[in-house]
Amino acid sequence: MPAKTLRIQDEGLRHSLEEAQTALKTGDYKKTVDLSAAAYVELLKRKPDMLKGEDQFRTMLFFPRLGTHLILNTEGQPEVVYDREKFIFSEAITYFEFAVDNIVKAGI
Repeated sequence: MPAKTLRIQDEGLRHSLEEAQTALKTGDYKKTVDLSAAAYVELLKRKPDMLKGEDQFRTMLFFPRLGTHLILNTEGQPEVVYDREKFIFSEAITYFEFAVDNIVKAGI
């Protein structure tokens, strides 16, 4: 079965998440979290309906809170705030899978 990242249609997001996957495999968990979180924020910017009404609550609530949290900044744009700078494998893979699954589901 091909890698799930190959189902991401947008070349830039696919490349970013492939890079996150490589970072995961080499033990650079912070980079994995950075790239995965950034890809998810990009998804939210491209699909602003995910931040409206009941979807906003679900979008904010389901984002992994394993050393980061998702906020809307003063301009109403999604932003990831870091609570710490070190991550372990299980945390990094959670962010990676969350981003990939949501981007694939959104059809981007």
